[in-house]
Amino acid sequence: MDLDRDAAPLPLGDLVADGPFPPHHPGCFGCGPANPASPQIAFGRLGDTVRGTFTLDERHQGAPGVAHGGILAAALDDACGAILVPLRQPAVTVKLDVTFCAPARLHRDFVVTAVLAAREGRKLFIDTTLTDGDTVIATGRAIFVEVAPEHFLSLGATLGEMPTIGL
Repeated sequence: MDLDRDAAPLPLGDLVADGPFPPHHPGCFGCGPANPASPQIAFGRLGDTVRGTFTLDERHQGAPGVAHGGILAAALDDACGAILVPLRQPAVTVKLDVTFCAPARLHRDFVVTAVLAAREGRKLFIDTTLTDGDTVIATGRAIFVEVAPEHFLSLGATLGEMPTIGL
């Protein structure tokens, strides 16, 4: 599917109001408060956009003073996963293409956004951007596939553990 990045995002429905929402689950690498390696991205909804804010520190370092590309990709992936919260839809990442645009310096305030660009059957096409002020640090385009709650239950999740996606 060829997607136009300038097209209007698809609506996220009315199951979750604008404003902050809780982490995917406490141990989540991207947003979980119980994970000591997490940058604890704080997500919320603003219309049809999901927005997260966070800061990276030495735990996330690649080259001296700069964040590792893997944590940047993880932040983009987590923002895409945050789209599932207003949709109340369990899904998993099947593809994430990342373009790195500028170095991400440690101890800066980052913003990561995601929009639902398209849907095709069980596939969700999600665009995401990571910025430091007006500087685009990285962009991503992801494909997520909707799954039944049993997918997560078969891997060890328990009912009620991931209420943000209806599980």
